[in-house]
Amino acid sequence: MLKDKESNLPFDMRQYWGGVAKKLGSYHEPPKSWLPKEHNMNKKTMFVSFSGGRTSGYLCHYLIENKSDEYDFIFVFANTGLEHEKTLEFVDKCDKHFGLNLVWVEAVVNPEKGKGVTHEIVNFETASRKGEPMERVIEKYGIPNTDYPHCTRETKMRPMFSYKRSIGFSTKHPMAIGIRADEIDRMSPTAKDNGLVYPLCTMTQKTEADVRHWWAKQPFDLGLPTYMGNCITCWKKSDRKLKTIARHNPEYFDFMDRMEREHPRAGHTGESYQDRVFFRKKRTAQDILLASKTPFVDFADHMPPLQGGMFNDQDIEEDCGSGCEIM
Repeated sequence: MLKDKESNLPFDMRQYWGGVAKKLGSYHEPPKSWLPKEHNMNKKTMFVSFSGGRTSGYLCHYLIENKSDEYDFIFVFANTGLEHEKTLEFVDKCDKHFGLNLVWVEAVVNPEKGKGVTHEIVNFETASRKGEPMERVIEKYGIPNTDYPHCTRETKMRPMFSYKRSIGFSTKHPMAIGIRADEIDRMSPTAKDNGLVYPLCTMTQKTEADVRHWWAKQPFDLGLPTYMGNCITCWKKSDRKLKTIARHNPEYFDFMDRMEREHPRAGHTGESYQDRVFFRKKRTAQDILLASKTPFVDFADHMPPLQGGMFNDQDIEEDCGSGCEIM
């Protein structure tokens, strides 16, 4: 087990300080000897949620370049196991290129009732790639969908919050989120209460065009069309995005198809509940695969005439469909 060079205490002892802070009812900075050696006690600490997309990657760069004199940053990526391999590669490249010292976390689900999700630390090599964290969440809480939208909460928010507490910080300690100025409507109305901050809206104002132009000048990029970002077959994505994925890569729906067959009533008690499925209008993964065989125009980046959600129900999507941040 790693030990702090100054105190010779195991880093796990920081979990004790988290308990002290909880009992005191407020956040107290952990003793210097229990923080990483590079931590500067004269700076404020800010957590940064890295979702794995271009905007949050740009956010990491912006904060390092412009706010490092004010803050020590702790960058965290919560892996669901359903991201595209290129997303994980992008996260790893950003970590190394920008020097993030990124912390990768995954959900740990306690099957006991009343015991919430915690976290485990992984890395690029050991990160789940077959949906394991999401499956653990589904086994306890059931299939997420429009009526039960708990996936981001259980696979991202709670593992990140658990990590915060494990190193001595309050759940509500400030965390930066990659929401741009052109999507300000996605900002949470309870952001202040939950310690969420939006630097690309408040410290600067950046749009999707700004982010894309910046990445075009970098030595690497995400390398994915927008519809393949986040969890590849996220139920919040538009029908056009989902059908485009199903038309060209039907195998990406295997996980959701299996969950609907193996865990249709997980999270429920009693006989009155109907089997849960993932997609809007009570559709299954098989329904999406069948719909992909009918005539439609593939989703493509920068084709607004074909993708005006207010005019075409194929393009309506919920929040994670455009960016899976913890809000």
